[in-house]
Amino acid sequence: FSFKKPIGSVSVSAHKLLGSSMPCGILISRKMHMTDFSTNIEYIATLDTTISGSRNGHTPIFIWYGLNLKGRIGLQKEVNNCLTNAKYLRDGLNKAGISAMLNESSIVVVFERPLDREFIDYWQLSFLGKMAHVVLMPHVTMKMLDDFLSDLVRKREIWYGSGEVRPVCLAEEIGASNCACSIHRNH
Repeated sequence: FSFKKPIGSVSVSAHKLLGSSMPCGILISRKMHMTDFSTNIEYIATLDTTISGSRNGHTPIFIWYGLNLKGRIGLQKEVNNCLTNAKYLRDGLNKAGISAMLNESSIVVVFERPLDREFIDYWQLSFLGKMAHVVLMPHVTMKMLDDFLSDLVRKREIWYGSGEVRPVCLAEEIGASNCACSIHRNH
């Protein structure tokens, strides 16, 4: 990775990727963007470039430990596995006629929000409005994904089986090409 490509920043949820016991992450930004969130701290005569205005001393140790424990090859293997699983989930959702989106080089699959709160809670899904998402972390297996897909397809037959309720249109949220609603599924 480098900033040779036209990107402004990169963020990594180290607690998801490295399995840290506390939330931690890394934000790397081009210097020109740092002025957007830096603040002059008069009593130390410097700019504070942290988002929260302070630093937790433990999280860099967790990140360092995780990076050293896994090593470059181990991290590459885990990331490739996460990317493969994300594509597998997206393809499984699409095959089942469920609206789903996966950005390139992402491990986050966005899909239509299940109707049943019990289902959402059981699978610990994050959701907002008409959408839910899954972050494909290193511990996720194909078996877990198959179980999730099977359960979701079975529940959708209950939710939508009578035809009285139809899956929502997500074209505005995830693009018409990713939407499997009755309007967009054949386009």
